[in-house]
Amino acid sequence: MADPKGAQLIVNLSASQTRRRLKGFGHGVRKIQSGGKNQAIIIHTATGEHLRELEDKFADVGFSSDQDKLSEPIENIRNLGVVSATWLREVGIKTRADLEDYGPVFAYCQVKRKYPKASLNLLWAIAAGIEHRDWRDLTNEEKQQLLKDIE
Repeated sequence: MADPKGAQLIVNLSASQTRRRLKGFGHGVRKIQSGGKNQAIIIHTATGEHLRELEDKFADVGFSSDQDKLSEPIENIRNLGVVSATWLREVGIKTRADLEDYGPVFAYCQVKRKYPKASLNLLWAIAAGIEHRDWRDLTNEEKQQLLKDIE
């Protein structure tokens, strides 16, 4: 069977999570396939209002019709677990690009304001994760600078 024809919408969810979100949606969705770690490609023929409805289903996680313009989902960043990624998403930080733009201190402060129980380990995880490092590799000097930046 040939691949279905249509436009692509790349979303920052796994293919199985995307299928669950779209269950019963229809409106021109032809196929859902994996686009990499925590990303899926939706092949569709939706236009107009149906396309807006389709995009609205993924506004909270990020989407694009161009894979090069879609930044890596927050869940893919080293050191961040499910809870940390959820907290960041809830304060509006959905992708690696968002996190890099805001920086680790701002991101941590936003989460801490909403979730007071967030510990400094989150700050270390974010700071190291942006640089593709393990949080335990941060030096004491780097940690002290992050703490100064919070003040």
